[in-house]
Amino acid sequence: MHNDSASEALLRLAHESLSVQCHAVPLWKIPGFYYDKEGHQAAKRLMEEDAQAIYTTALAYRLTGEALYADKAIELIDGWASINRGFTDHDGPLVSAYLATGFLQAAELLKNYKGWLSESRERFIHWMTTVCLPEWDGIQGRNNWWSWSLYAQLSLYRFMEDEARMAEEVLELKAHIDESLDKSGFLPEETRRGTKSIWYHYFALAPLTAAAKIVLDATGEDLFRWISPSGKGLKKALDTLLYYCNGHAEEWPFDKNQEMPSPLSSETWPLDLFEAMARQYGDDDYDHFAASHRPIIGNRSQTSGYFHSYAWVFPELLFA
Repeated sequence: MHNDSASEALLRLAHESLSVQCHAVPLWKIPGFYYDKEGHQAAKRLMEEDAQAIYTTALAYRLTGEALYADKAIELIDGWASINRGFTDHDGPLVSAYLATGFLQAAELLKNYKGWLSESRERFIHWMTTVCLPEWDGIQGRNNWWSWSLYAQLSLYRFMEDEARMAEEVLELKAHIDESLDKSGFLPEETRRGTKSIWYHYFALAPLTAAAKIVLDATGEDLFRWISPSGKGLKKALDTLLYYCNGHAEEWPFDKNQEMPSPLSSETWPLDLFEAMARQYGDDDYDHFAASHRPIIGNRSQTSGYFHSYAWVFPELLFA
């Protein structure tokens, strides 16, 4: 992978994705990972392959202008919008948020493509608003689940150009930053996650930062440098996470023996997050952490081989 540029790696994946067939099902059942690991992973693969194909072909279209990529992404988006009528079981709201944001990022990239017919576009919006949105908005917990919910909702409202609901979610995002972080940069809800605590800090901060980027691009408001009323901010949380990920995991002040990727590579967390944040902040420490692993591709699931979620996949190309 290191011999390729990011664009070359993307185009290879997009070309492979042209042969993907839609895996949508009318009722998508996603059991809880910690209750039924095998069932969860099998169910998730139905959308994992499609989300990767949709995202990579849409990004390839923006890179090349070639219609065959856009047409493939739209074919798969329309497949899910036409077939799926609901999610069920414990992890449906979370998994649909962190995978279907790949659909929404793709939709944004395809927004001006004339080959996306209005009937198909409206079918997608109907699926998003009647099937996906109620699941996301109904999430009760305020840990990483709500981070992904806010990112998914902001992605949808940006695509729909719904400024009123976008403004409502920006307020929700600010409240969540204020409530989910502490002043030292930890996320109290995620410190309780045993040996996966560092992972869950990454898994919450990735969608929070991606949501902040949507807000910045759509409204001009900079939440990357915003400090909440009680003194919390994304930059402090990112600096805290980087310290422990960058050779200091054994110093983690909560559960020991934290599960970190070893070795780090262009396709492991948290490099995708810090590659994006190096570009967002111009931070030398973030840049140095990511530099030797470039081009950063994105965090792939060790089980399926597909991208695990869609906050920062091919971050270099998103900032290009």
